[in-house]
Amino acid sequence: MPSVYAYEQPDGRDKVDHPHHERSFATPVTLHQVRSCDPEAFHRASEEWDKVGTAISAARSTVVDVLSALQEGWSGDAADLGRRALKELLDEMSIAEQEMEAAQLTLSTAATGLALARRWVAEADDLAHANSLTINEDGDIGYPAWTSGNDPDGDTESRRLAGIAGDIRNLLKAATAYAATVSSTAGHELDRINNAVDYRKLDDWTKRVVSEDLAGARDMAKAIGGEGGVLLPPDPYDRGSGDYATESPTDADRRLKATLGAGIAGMPFAAGGTHASENMAHYLSGTGEPLKLNVEDMLKEIPDFQESVATTLDGNIPGWEAEALAEYRRTGKPVALVQQTGWQPMSATPESSKDWFYAVGSFHYNTEAKVEVKPPASPGAPPEVTVTYKTHVRDRYNWDNGKSTDVPGVGQVTDRDIQRLHKTGLAREFDMGGASDARTEKL
Repeated sequence: MPSVYAYEQPDGRDKVDHPHHERSFATPVTLHQVRSCDPEAFHRASEEWDKVGTAISAARSTVVDVLSALQEGWSGDAADLGRRALKELLDEMSIAEQEMEAAQLTLSTAATGLALARRWVAEADDLAHANSLTINEDGDIGYPAWTSGNDPDGDTESRRLAGIAGDIRNLLKAATAYAATVSSTAGHELDRINNAVDYRKLDDWTKRVVSEDLAGARDMAKAIGGEGGVLLPPDPYDRGSGDYATESPTDADRRLKATLGAGIAGMPFAAGGTHASENMAHYLSGTGEPLKLNVEDMLKEIPDFQESVATTLDGNIPGWEAEALAEYRRTGKPVALVQQTGWQPMSATPESSKDWFYAVGSFHYNTEAKVEVKPPASPGAPPEVTVTYKTHVRDRYNWDNGKSTDVPGVGQVTDRDIQRLHKTGLAREFDMGGASDARTEKL
């Protein structure tokens, strides 16, 4: 399959101070690893996390009762400190309770996924045994020691075995690719949950991140099970400027907002595009409403982004195709499996696109693909396989602390000063996202 998104190339905000790290696709899994994995161990771990979550829930209820009993009849500094400590404890226990549920769901789904991978391997073993074929540890197929010579029946048998060997290879490739997806997705979600131990305060940011962990865990079965339409959340956004409108604006804050507003008109000329100015204008509007990103423009105008999407797809499609063919062979019916690459980190740089550098800076993308298998158009032909894909992008418009930015059309401004506009209610951070057009390729 040719590399996708082959656009012709034309002749932010977040300052990039780290090299781009690309998690292009899941780490390969060997046939031996699939055979030796124990899905029941994941089920047992899931049950243990469920017990922990139940215990935390019961303990949290006790703390709620204690706090309620202390609300009346206790005053003074010690009372205020005591109630504050209990409320902080409640926050931590609420976070832990939700994350324990997320861990339980993630492990349970991983167990189901690995069991399916092992079933495909077992089907391949049965198929090989029934036809006197052998499966080597590297997945290669061994044929029985016979020679057809000029015997027409021998040639027919050779062709039949070659077809069966192809089915076995598809089953094995599907099993190892699917197990790699399950392992990578579950591992990524468990990493997110592990990071939650640092959360102490159930503020708006933490509520969003924790709810995304739980929603992602609930959707994992769909995301890796081919049901489609579900995109697991990306890595948690950074905390940005903090809580909105918690400080009083100064005259300097108001002057900065006026300066940035006036500079919007000159941004397209200095940045070479309109996206940075549009996003700055939305920030200064103070609505905080989500903003739609033009992902088609991002792919055309950020060469590294287009290349990363193509490389990630090319690395995933062979495994997806094998899974779809294995399911087609098992059911004998048309198959449509929806897959996704998982959220990948990406950055626009001033060298690649100054406009997008100031408009989004660093962001995450996830390519979703539907792999379809249909019966062959004519007897004896292979099944028809197509893939339809689109790329989703998500980001949070905020400003990094401790940096300064040469804002096009305005000049040098510290990110801390721009952050203050959010803190003082003169501007507001917002979520951004969008998807590319869908494209279809025949495999």
